[in-house]
Amino acid sequence: MAVITLLSDFVDGTSMALVEDTDLGNLNDYMTQSQGRLWAGVQQRRRQRGLTTIRRGPGTIYFAPDETATEAVERYLQSATGTEEEQTAFAAMKTAGVSIAPHVGAEAERTALLDGQLRDVRPQAKAQGFS
Repeated sequence: MAVITLLSDFVDGTSMALVEDTDLGNLNDYMTQSQGRLWAGVQQRRRQRGLTTIRRGPGTIYFAPDETATEAVERYLQSATGTEEEQTAFAAMKTAGVSIAPHVGAEAERTALLDGQLRDVRPQAKAQGFS
């Protein structure tokens, strides 16, 4: 089973990563069908803990298609930023077939998710990936 990890850095200097399993086959399917449930989870947990919900920049989604790739993502996220270990872990993650994408999460999208007003995306609005 594939695993999705959403990593976000916040203006207070903290980071939060949430992980969920998915039956979807690739990152494009996840990005067009999940509609930000992980992002809502990040925001809700941060509110519960009294932490800021304002991000420093876009978050990052890692799509790991199998257990080996999932372990590679975990090693990468646990490595110190800017180190040789991080570079090696990043290369191993790419070799393991991990797909990576930015996750912006507009204010209107965050509000709708937090208020439970999640709406279906119209078919013509869904992104289409290229091979």
